[in-house]
Amino acid sequence: MKRAFKILTILIVVVLIFLAGFITTLWIFEYRPAEVTALEIVDNYQNVEDYYIDTSENLTVLTFNIGYASLSETEDFAMDGGNKGRMDSKAEVEANIIGITDILNNNPANIYLLQEVDVDSNRSYNINQLIHFQDVLGKSSVLAYNYRCIFVPFPLSFTQMMGKVNSGIVTFSDYYADTAERHQLPGSFAWPLRLANLKRAMLITRYPIKDSDKYLVVINVHLSAYDDGTMRLEEMEALKTIMKLEYDLGNYVLVGGDFNQTFPQAITQIDEFNYEYYYELKDAKLWEAYLMENEWFIDNDFTFGVDITTPTCRLLNQAYDSENTENNQYYVIDGFIVSNNLVINTVITLNENFVYSDHNPVLINLTFN
Repeated sequence: MKRAFKILTILIVVVLIFLAGFITTLWIFEYRPAEVTALEIVDNYQNVEDYYIDTSENLTVLTFNIGYASLSETEDFAMDGGNKGRMDSKAEVEANIIGITDILNNNPANIYLLQEVDVDSNRSYNINQLIHFQDVLGKSSVLAYNYRCIFVPFPLSFTQMMGKVNSGIVTFSDYYADTAERHQLPGSFAWPLRLANLKRAMLITRYPIKDSDKYLVVINVHLSAYDDGTMRLEEMEALKTIMKLEYDLGNYVLVGGDFNQTFPQAITQIDEFNYEYYYELKDAKLWEAYLMENEWFIDNDFTFGVDITTPTCRLLNQAYDSENTENNQYYVIDGFIVSNNLVINTVITLNENFVYSDHNPVLINLTFN
């Protein structure tokens, strides 16, 4: 009995020492970005003025959360109520990358805003997705990391743990970018969850306007998902501050991405405190995309660019049910917010049936006013 107790005690001590060492290692190597970081812009433009924006031409922009090419129709995800954290093979990830590439090539845009692009991550078999899209799109590009961790011990399964993660949001463009900055968003999860979690940011790129001292300011975002809503409110306040500052300077402002919030157009207001989602929440225990506020944007001359006729995202509590599509949980959380000196001509959610990602792309066409 004493021997068994001694062995058990030794095992517990060893486990505790391992856990303490692991957490300490995560803390030492924690990604600690500055509040504002100047980013490298990759392009091969020689006479840069040839790539300035011409306001007499329309502007087409596509936003797409590609789900690190690993959240396709066959997948679920542990944080959404599923079990998985990665695909079963590298070949499956490569097939998704090819499918995502076809979507981008079949829907040409002047600017692409991509989210969840992995650079060197175990969860996507260390494929450098950034280099791939740089090669196939042939546009200028800028990356802002929002997730860097030497090892993410989640899900709690040796075959599904995400492991090393290096991932971010990327803006590709036909135009010359004068500057690009990563702005750290406020809020964070409590320690030690913070150590292996995302560090959300805005990617702000400024494009010069031909024959003008004004800019097109493009903000690529991927806001928080698994908080209680508080962090998303803080992030939106930071976003609104930047938007208003740039608009008051006379610039054109375009925000696009995955907001992880339901756009106001996708709800029906019942009374002051109650509303219904266009895509009904099928079970109160499922993940809820809280409502994005409406009044501030209207009062400050901003317009929502969103198409609710097709969902922009599905929940990863299960694999996609293509036979009974009503069995899936849908959301409208991807889209655009534009300043009123830009006119929205069309905005459409491309129905790709979630074959290669848990998101559908959203495409907008704009005119400079």
